[in-house]
Amino acid sequence: MARVPDPRHRRGVRHSIESILALTAVAVAAGARSFTAIGEWAADAPQHVLALLGTRFDSRADRYVAPDEATLRRVAGRLDGDILDDVISAWLADHDPAQPGPDTLPPAIAVDGKSLRGTFARTGGAGVHLLAAITHDNAIVLGQRQVPAGASEITWFPTLLDTIGLTGRVVTADALHTTTAHARYLHARGAYYVFTVKQNQQRLYTLPWHDIPTHVTEERGHGRSERRTTQLAPLGDFLDYPAIDFPHATHAFLIERYTTHHTSGKHTAHTALGITNITATWAHPAHIGAYVRNHWHIENKLHWTRDVTYQEDASRARTGTAPRVMATLRNLATSALRHTGWTNIAAGLRHMTRDTTRPLTLLGIHP
Repeated sequence: MARVPDPRHRRGVRHSIESILALTAVAVAAGARSFTAIGEWAADAPQHVLALLGTRFDSRADRYVAPDEATLRRVAGRLDGDILDDVISAWLADHDPAQPGPDTLPPAIAVDGKSLRGTFARTGGAGVHLLAAITHDNAIVLGQRQVPAGASEITWFPTLLDTIGLTGRVVTADALHTTTAHARYLHARGAYYVFTVKQNQQRLYTLPWHDIPTHVTEERGHGRSERRTTQLAPLGDFLDYPAIDFPHATHAFLIERYTTHHTSGKHTAHTALGITNITATWAHPAHIGAYVRNHWHIENKLHWTRDVTYQEDASRARTGTAPRVMATLRNLATSALRHTGWTNIAAGLRHMTRDTTRPLTLLGIHP
């Protein structure tokens, strides 16, 4: 946290930037959902915890003093969000066990964006919109960038990934990011892509899918039955088709999902068509199907968790960079919990509240 520049004037500063950020991060890891809750956690923190967090020692009162809520809120609203994201994402990446290897299936990163609904009123438009990248296997956040109002996620895709090691990894994204520029960028970075395409892109439908073998999986759970069929077409076999004019593409894929809801008896069907540059070594329908399915972990393991467990969309933090800072600290808390084995974040946060030193240990501050 000491790498984050202090936005305040030096004169009159009583609490160091690293102690403010460390205290705020630990409070969020302990379940604090707002600056009010963070201030209350800081006021109740015992002396030995404040000492570990590097708070100011008042020699006259002979005790450590925590910054109040106003100070915490004011500093958070003036921070450089990019640097804070880079510092935290680098720490999380160092704790990411999934590393590419020559004989292992390439680990994947999902990229997607989320708007913070509580910020809509301040901007009068889309509010604060954050583009994030997380790992497929354990939902650790490796990077985040704020998309300026009026801009598109597309232009910020390379900026987000510039700070992440991509060699030997797979990057998944929805149809918005299926562009030739993104494909060339990922290839130049030594990465693979698995992109879905919009349904109005009909050219890939002209491939002879009826002649291509089908891989079938079936699952039951959560009140429904699901049958998935995945087909993978090596594009080298169809060089005379105009549909394959996409940079470095090696395969096209077609995934069809048929779902039956047990309670209502309703049947639904969904089709996803996409393209990838994965080499023949790892090009198998089961692998492609898993990459496409696990891409949506960013929705239920990151966005949904922040919305429901941390009540992010109900947050009234709107000043300056405060909304983004809180989102970044929630990323830190949820990623650290998942790294230590907590798949249920709500249960993990309840565990953190039972001892004031547990959130410190979670973030690498050992008593």
